[in-house]
Amino acid sequence: MGTPSPAFKNLHLHPIPQPFWADLPHTNIFECFTPDLLHQLHKGVFKDQMVKWCIQIAGKWGTQEVDERFKCLSDHPGLCHFKKGISTISQWTGHEHKEMEHVFASLIFGAVPPDVAAVARATIDFIYYASFPSHSTETLRRLQDSLHAFHKHKGIFIKAGIRKHFQIPKIHIMEHYAHLIQANGSADSFNTEMSQWLHIDCAKEGYWASNNNYTQQMIQYLWHQEAIPKFTAFLAWTNATHPVRVRPPAWMNWLN
Repeated sequence: MGTPSPAFKNLHLHPIPQPFWADLPHTNIFECFTPDLLHQLHKGVFKDQMVKWCIQIAGKWGTQEVDERFKCLSDHPGLCHFKKGISTISQWTGHEHKEMEHVFASLIFGAVPPDVAAVARATIDFIYYASFPSHSTETLRRLQDSLHAFHKHKGIFIKAGIRKHFQIPKIHIMEHYAHLIQANGSADSFNTEMSQWLHIDCAKEGYWASNNNYTQQMIQYLWHQEAIPKFTAFLAWTNATHPVRVRPPAWMNWLN
């Protein structure tokens, strides 16, 4: 399709020349998209958007104010205490996102305008309803109600100059969550958080075992992890009188 036209740029669209799925029979490619709680909601909508907007609208000392409020929270069983605030956290995981969601709506109350607090609460309500392992007509209705509340109050960010538009893919996908859950089942079934654990076995442990040339050494590390149980099985086969229990590396269990 060549260079994208101004109309594409204005709509924040990117042309896709000759997509592989264009001529597939009985195929609606948009039905192939599934919810992703971790990257779309916990990280994409809450952490990357809502938290940042709330801190910006809190004023010049917004970061310090939010940090102080997290620090002042008293210890409570089942809640994570961010003793140093949240601005000093360099490595975010889904665990930190969820722990922030437990207290964020009430924590920012008074530091931001009421409409902002309403948007934050609606966002967190949406995330919680979307995370249900099973749904009914009532839970899906409440999911949609929280989305309507988000749209009702989100204009405060445009009035405050924080945003010029809300044409953000991870916010747009929220419109389709109810339909996708009805069509494919609960969003928890498609959550990529479980497969994220493969990063530990297949990437992080290999990186920790390397030094300078980490790419080649990580590949060699994974090759060793796969070869050792195979060689152990071979030894057990050649010496049947002394059977050896073979234990494959943890990451191989995901492939079975």
